[in-house]
Amino acid sequence: MASESGQSLYEGLFIVDSALAGKDTDSAIELCTGLLTKHGGTVIRAELWAEQRLAYEVRKNKRGAYILVAFKVDTLKMQEIELECRLTERILRYLFVNRDGVPIEKWFKRYEAPRGGRKEADVDVEADVDADVDVKTPAAVE
Repeated sequence: MASESGQSLYEGLFIVDSALAGKDTDSAIELCTGLLTKHGGTVIRAELWAEQRLAYEVRKNKRGAYILVAFKVDTLKMQEIELECRLTERILRYLFVNRDGVPIEKWFKRYEAPRGGRKEADVDVEADVDADVDVKTPAAVE
């Protein structure tokens, strides 16, 4: 379901070298957005999502910075973008998902949820606890 201009909406998640993101966040984001615009893409939104320890070493890196990008590009250009991602040493991993038909507000909203859990659930659980009930610890296993 491409738009009238022949471009499709994509979500891109890049894992870049954390040394680059640690020094200057804007340059890490510019690395990803510059790559997309170089191949005719239009960046809608780009943000540093997180910086954390990787599950396994990637190109001798133990940490990585996750950059989330929403962009429009011609589907035929995706092969060129993926090739350049593989050849760029600062980009450790990447993932692109076609998001045509899904409003951008809906899929970016999931990353903007407040941290620290849901307060409503905590209140409901506390309200259901009866004050007269005595909570006992389980007996020791013999």
